[in-house]
Amino acid sequence: MTTWTRKRATVAGVCLVVALAAGAGTWAIVDPAMQASASSSSSSSDGNGAGGARGRYTGPTATVDKGDLTDSKVFAGTLGYGTASGVPGAAQGTLTWLPKPGQVIRSDEFLYAVDERGVRAMHGSVPLWRSLERGLKGTDVRQLNQNLAALGYDVSVDDTFGPRTQRAVKRWQKDRGHKVTGVITSADIAFVDGDVRVASVTGKLGQPAGGDVLTVTSTKRIVTATVSQRDAERLAVGTKVRVRINGTGDAMPGEVTDLQPSASQDGSSKVDVSVSFDAGNRQLPAAASAQIDAEGTTEKGVLSVPIAALVAGDGGKYSVDVVQRDGTTKRVRVTPGFIADGRIAITGGVSEGDKVVVPG
Repeated sequence: MTTWTRKRATVAGVCLVVALAAGAGTWAIVDPAMQASASSSSSSSDGNGAGGARGRYTGPTATVDKGDLTDSKVFAGTLGYGTASGVPGAAQGTLTWLPKPGQVIRSDEFLYAVDERGVRAMHGSVPLWRSLERGLKGTDVRQLNQNLAALGYDVSVDDTFGPRTQRAVKRWQKDRGHKVTGVITSADIAFVDGDVRVASVTGKLGQPAGGDVLTVTSTKRIVTATVSQRDAERLAVGTKVRVRINGTGDAMPGEVTDLQPSASQDGSSKVDVSVSFDAGNRQLPAAASAQIDAEGTTEKGVLSVPIAALVAGDGGKYSVDVVQRDGTTKRVRVTPGFIADGRIAITGGVSEGDKVVVPG
């Protein structure tokens, strides 16, 4: 396990006070001398002072809890369709039809048209890098066979372009009004990664079909976030997370599906994280900010208190003020440990259920 996931409190000579905002910890450093001075002043008062033997404490308290602490972290993200990829205009000729941004293109539907002949989408992760004809083998041939089988043609779903594939291609070409050759070229199809949504149209009608003519994304809504290399360690592909879309209610279950290196404006290394999620019947806005809640290390069965309950002492030592049955307080030495969600694990002369002073 990496050292960053073992988030231990290294608190020497200062008191750590946390103020939680939007799920993330914001640290403030309190001078030990000031803390000790304030504590001494409170102890000698007759009013609400922590540690005062001459008065009952009536200020805010927190309970010493026993249970699991999980180091979770919230990352700011954006609701969208993921990173767009280009669709090259590989067919030779003039662009005569292009789709509109936002249009969804499914298998066997037109991606674009050249010289009034539509280039159709077929599903596959490997691009069409050659003409496919009888006798060839490869992943691109398997993709073709898979698509033809899904469209109802009689083929063997393997990586061989045999007689059955050739017959199926000829039938497919005849059914679409193409010249029947038994050979699949870039004038017939382009492989895209599933059903796609048109993100932008870069080609121009009346111009040659060169370069990328479209950019497309997945049709599924995802949340993306850019995080540091260190934070990416808790967001490996397959990690279960919780996703919250602003303005749409409770968090939803999600899963990290992709990680891609990125560069920030300051030149530091970053990672773009993609998270899929199950929205159910929930209506999502066209665009929104989002949060990804990722869990990290868990410490089981520990005693913990809010971090603000710690009192700094000399020599980097720490205590808590325990409220006694008679209402007075007693300062008890503790050793701080694991920090998570605004609480800190402690060991020492405290027990589950004790009430400790928390500055108001």
